[in-house]
Amino acid sequence: TGYDAEDCSALIARTIFYNEIIEKFGSWKENATVQTGTGIEFQYIPIITPLVNKLKSIIGFGPTRQEPIKFPTGESKFINMRLCNNFKKNGFNVFSAFRLEAQREGLIMDRKGGEYQLESNYIFAFNHGTYYLFEAGDMLEFDQFGLGLKTGLSGKGSFDVRHVINMPFKPSVAFIESCLVGKIEGLLPENCLSQAYLHAGVNAFIAATRYTADPGYLEPGLIFKGFGIYGYINATKNLWLYGKYPDLHFGALLAEDFILDLIENNSTVGMALRNAKNKYLPKDANSTFLWTPPLCMQLKETKALDKKYVCLHEFILYGDPAFNPWNKLID
Repeated sequence: TGYDAEDCSALIARTIFYNEIIEKFGSWKENATVQTGTGIEFQYIPIITPLVNKLKSIIGFGPTRQEPIKFPTGESKFINMRLCNNFKKNGFNVFSAFRLEAQREGLIMDRKGGEYQLESNYIFAFNHGTYYLFEAGDMLEFDQFGLGLKTGLSGKGSFDVRHVINMPFKPSVAFIESCLVGKIEGLLPENCLSQAYLHAGVNAFIAATRYTADPGYLEPGLIFKGFGIYGYINATKNLWLYGKYPDLHFGALLAEDFILDLIENNSTVGMALRNAKNKYLPKDANSTFLWTPPLCMQLKETKALDKKYVCLHEFILYGDPAFNPWNKLID
């Protein structure tokens, strides 16, 4: 992994001398960041959504499905809160970045996504992505309905090969839930974000090689399927009254089990990912959804087992599977 034999050699050295290296970084080892961007939540809004889909075909998007549109539901917020809670209860200092705060850097307003990643031993990010970048959204969050109406600044704060390669990362563990970020087949290593992270100093990088699935909503809705605030209200009530977070699905569920195995069971990254995958289908196989990518609206919920099968296999590890990152159990 990495760009060349030199990168591979450096990765081996960082793994062998890991304890000696992190001694120089003080409290860095106790830090984690959880980052969830924009445009990853969806609703099917009566009247508005069909009109938007029709408009897409008129302005040149080609044939379009009757699919939901980007619209807040609160799902990514609760994913963020749940993973932050997992780290906090295990003694970590957590840097949370939500929506545009998760950008690598800002334009007008200060954004901390890049800084938080550099200062964190454990990194989780959930954003839109491809093999050479992932990003938290348009700089001004202008494209709310997914019509391509962007300011042209969407790449300003992205985590892309061009910028990540020059970021002075420490030997962190990164789990990125974004489409295609882990893809390397048929590509030069220098064009792959996964390899840029390793080149920049990260010790273990987990990401998906295919298009990741996620429903983008909390509950189907009471009156209109795929629309409403009931899911958000119910999730908020359950958290306040019972301390219970909404269930996780797909990559977020894999990420949680992977992270917990590392910090609670002192597992290696290879074993933690294997264990998370072994737990995945028993936990998520029977969950049902109105849609998963491709976002085609359905009249009833389905188990989307084909998407779950892809999810099980698409997340891969770059780095030494025997690497055992620091956690409170070691001290």
